[in-house]
Amino acid sequence: MTIKLIALDLDGTLLTSEKTIDPLTKEKLQEAMKMGVHIVIATGRDKGGITFVSEPLGLENGNHYVAGVNGQIIYDFKRKEYTVDDVFDGNDARHIMKVAKKYNFEAISCCGYDHYDYISRRLRFMKKLNSMLHGKPMDYGFNQGKRRFITIHDENFEITQDINKFVLIQTASFFKKYLPVIKEELEDYDIVKVGEAWIEVMPKGVSKGSALSKIGEKEGISSDEMMAFGDAENDLSMFAHVKYGIAMGNAMDSLKQIAYDVTDTNDNMGIAKALDKYVLHK
Repeated sequence: MTIKLIALDLDGTLLTSEKTIDPLTKEKLQEAMKMGVHIVIATGRDKGGITFVSEPLGLENGNHYVAGVNGQIIYDFKRKEYTVDDVFDGNDARHIMKVAKKYNFEAISCCGYDHYDYISRRLRFMKKLNSMLHGKPMDYGFNQGKRRFITIHDENFEITQDINKFVLIQTASFFKKYLPVIKEELEDYDIVKVGEAWIEVMPKGVSKGSALSKIGEKEGISSDEMMAFGDAENDLSMFAHVKYGIAMGNAMDSLKQIAYDVTDTNDNMGIAKALDKYVLHK
């Protein structure tokens, strides 16, 4: 097996539950980089939200990439270039917000640094109560990196900026019941389940897998020479594209079912163990 590119999801994969990279995994990735392996951070976050990962790994100093916003935005560290795929507009936002009102879920329109949070007053009250009881931030951490988190209650609110993705939030039990009908309402979009209570909406055909295809074409790397690590449904497209899709021990069953192999969890050095087995041959 010859691996020339390794793609890494962040939350639940490269990052531990404490949102850090364990030292052994960092060491193994840097060994792979010294062997000439390209590293791609494939995440729902944008480039501005991953500096705490890219800087310690030293990605700025090599031929590495970010496939951000689920593959919509590709950043080339070596050439310092951005490539942007299809985005949403204000009409899409109004449609999403009307569906959110109909089924009573929270819908966040992610526009670069501005995040417009459509939420009913009743749901916002419940969210605030939950925040007070459990200490969870009302903005889900989106305010980090100088972003603005803007709350709106009008489903006809006009968003004039390009929108990268939508995030749909409710309880796990809510999505278990309503996600199939929500998918029907939003059949013109790609719907990915990132967590039990966290759904992301992307333009059709825009995915982490499509980003890896573009990076591979640019670097002359085939899918047979790619390995990807993931834990959720927004990683399915990567596993469909690469030959070696490695699911974390804590991954969703839907990902494990199509994986080349299942490694240990993100809290138990799963990536490091797989790199030893398949890339570093230790």
